[in-house]
Amino acid sequence: MANDFKTLSDKVKPREQLRDAVSPSELKPEALLAILLRTGAAGCNVLETARRLLDAFGSVAELVRSDWRTLERHVRDYNKRHGDRKIKGVGQLKMLELAAAFELVRRGYELEGEDIRQLNITKPEESYRIFREAVHIGEEQESFLVLPLDAKRHPLCTAPLRVTYGLADQTVAHPREVFKAAIRWGAQAIIIAHNHPSGDPTPSKDDIRLTERLVEASHILGIQLLDHLILGTPDSEGGRGFVSLRKMGVLT
Repeated sequence: MANDFKTLSDKVKPREQLRDAVSPSELKPEALLAILLRTGAAGCNVLETARRLLDAFGSVAELVRSDWRTLERHVRDYNKRHGDRKIKGVGQLKMLELAAAFELVRRGYELEGEDIRQLNITKPEESYRIFREAVHIGEEQESFLVLPLDAKRHPLCTAPLRVTYGLADQTVAHPREVFKAAIRWGAQAIIIAHNHPSGDPTPSKDDIRLTERLVEASHILGIQLLDHLILGTPDSEGGRGFVSLRKMGVLT
């Protein structure tokens, strides 16, 4: 499928759409993504591949926040759920190319905003503000995020790392995935967070059990788990918008 665009009519060819548009905002997200993908696969042209990839993430915002490992995980999970509508032709090379493009975009915006790596995280409210920027209000699926920190509690990366993206009412976060991200960044400590799509940040029994498992793993690995935040809507918890499991006494 090296010449995938040749199979499309001139009216739908993404590159031609971009060339002839008065503004790039005229193009649909799948057309822009198709330009980056370049080719599809047998039985699935590049525009359809782009649509399926967007479906796997639920939104453009979610897609462009992803590194290549997150791309790989989402594609794998999507293909398990959609056996008759799989994402084809998006292997590791394309994922790396997409991840590089997304990283450039993120760095461009970071130059205009606050660099969280300069912050010293000492209060749950400070980490909540960072996680709230990474998880949009109203997201319909749970996301689990990790913020790796150095010994002085400075974030090591420019945004929290999304390690899992779950179903409407649950996400699976294994200690292996959580601490793999921490080890990759050489973290001395981590803060973790996940959102409740219902908007109510009250921790469930599963949330507490998972936190206890992560505490045990942190002791074994020597990477301190400082807090686990559960994110709700901004008006939940008396306007705080989150629950800190450390403040609840689950982490000691």
